[in-house]
Amino acid sequence: MPKASIPFSAFVEAAGVEHTDFINSFHEYMTEQDCKAEIKEAANGYVVSYVHKPSKRTVANYVFRKEGLIMRMYADNVASYMEILEKWPDSMKEKVQKAGTCKRTLNPEECNARCIGSFDFILDGERRQPCRYNGLMFVLNDETKPYVRGMMEREIEARKNGLTEK
Repeated sequence: MPKASIPFSAFVEAAGVEHTDFINSFHEYMTEQDCKAEIKEAANGYVVSYVHKPSKRTVANYVFRKEGLIMRMYADNVASYMEILEKWPDSMKEKVQKAGTCKRTLNPEECNARCIGSFDFILDGERRQPCRYNGLMFVLNDETKPYVRGMMEREIEARKNGLTEK
């Protein structure tokens, strides 16, 4: 018997009223950009993934953690628009710096064989190769939301222009 689909409204409600406008606006934008939302239940709430249909690759996930609602970004083309990272607030830059270098980049045998590896870009003059699963993952709040949205718009633009590298 197939699992019942989870309504998007259930996720929006679980995320809380402080995120409703951002979530609805982002959802509308992503669906207009030929992405589909896939919603699954997880231990801490829901995981909502946006899959870019033409590239068949995930662009972003919403995940719940004890810190709050988080956006994980799969910025495969970040090297083509990394200048926007220089405008990020220090708190976001520090999060990327603390993420360290992807294990697969350092030693492919220490990571899941299905992992396609890190992102590779320059941030504040230093080369960064964070893990794709925790390196670009930010708690959503009033400070981070505009930067997350801006990065996702640039990633979608790059994918539409056929730049997906991985």
